[in-house]
Amino acid sequence: MLAFDRPAGVPRLITRMPWFPVIAALASVVAVLAVGKLAANWLDVYLVFFGDQPQIEPSNVAAYRVWGAIACVALICGAVAHMLNPGRRTLGTLWQVLLVLGCTAIAVLCYIPGAVDLPAPERDDDGYRAPPCYSGGDNDECVGG
Repeated sequence: MLAFDRPAGVPRLITRMPWFPVIAALASVVAVLAVGKLAANWLDVYLVFFGDQPQIEPSNVAAYRVWGAIACVALICGAVAHMLNPGRRTLGTLWQVLLVLGCTAIAVLCYIPGAVDLPAPERDDDGYRAPPCYSGGDNDECVGG
């Protein structure tokens, strides 16, 4: 259809853009890769043997932020490309919904403390700083009687 054959108010047909399924598929692959990297980062922090304490390094926090952002962008791009595809199938829609739910669950479960800057809670400072006293019943040993 030539440009002058259609009315001026009709937008260009979306059906002439065959790359929507390709964009949705590539975004799905990137989202699955990002989920794998988030899980590997979590295992890097918390998979310890023989009583070692987990150490959270700044590289783990940075990796969580970067791969979490990549997963979010890939999910949004994939979902939008799938919804704009006029030839979308029910199976593809189900895949996109499961991918969004799965990626969200992994991002929440594989959270690295310190990756999200939260405000510190305010302390209710009443001025009382005495340590607790467990004297066994005699108050002469405790501070303040």
